[in-house]
Amino acid sequence: MGAQRWFAECSQVLRRIRDTQLGAIRAAAAAIADCVAGGGALHYYDTGHCSREPIHRAGGLLFWRPFSFSLTVDSTAPPKRAADYVLRCHHQQAAAALALEQSHLRSGDCLVIVSVSGKTPAPVELALRAKQRGIKVIAITDLAFSRALASDHSTGKRLGEVAHIVIDNCGVYGDAILRFAGLDTPACPTSGVALCYIIWAITAEVTAELLSRGLKPHLYRSVNIEGGEEFNARAEAEYRESGI
Repeated sequence: MGAQRWFAECSQVLRRIRDTQLGAIRAAAAAIADCVAGGGALHYYDTGHCSREPIHRAGGLLFWRPFSFSLTVDSTAPPKRAADYVLRCHHQQAAAALALEQSHLRSGDCLVIVSVSGKTPAPVELALRAKQRGIKVIAITDLAFSRALASDHSTGKRLGEVAHIVIDNCGVYGDAILRFAGLDTPACPTSGVALCYIIWAITAEVTAELLSRGLKPHLYRSVNIEGGEEFNARAEAEYRESGI
């Protein structure tokens, strides 16, 4: 019974994505196609549970570039001194700003940022700073969830309010969707399933768009089939020449 309910709920989420987000997905794909056709790069930032979903995958485009960063400060609050949440948020913003400054992201690139809540400081700061540098920002977030939350960013903005293009993962408040009698919190989040659905929809649309322009995008082949490694080596060599 639990599995059937999960299948039914996921089907509803995916249907909402199909019915409401195709325009945003196509806009994102067009922006990405324009970017790589013009010599730009596509970067992917996601600190969630699908943080490398489009990276180096069979059937995936070679030009997805991972972007991540971390800055660990070992400074716990001493006795009788409360941990400073505002300071921690400022730390995250500063880390995002520094990471972008030290990165290979340049004007004319595209940056896909994934944040389910859209409220945390790092994704918002990254989006704002990227826009200032002339980078097209595409957000994948849960708008219903995000709008019910206060932002932790110093501007009070959420990711869906600052990105150029916003794709809603069509989830619910709190992400988890199945309620069971006897439990005080729902089970089974939909954001991972939704993200994968959206990422590969974008990939399909970008591939079709580039081909319609007479451009050949390079994709990975599974290394588990005969000749897969050799195919990928050739694709990577060609990609280094074309950037697509």
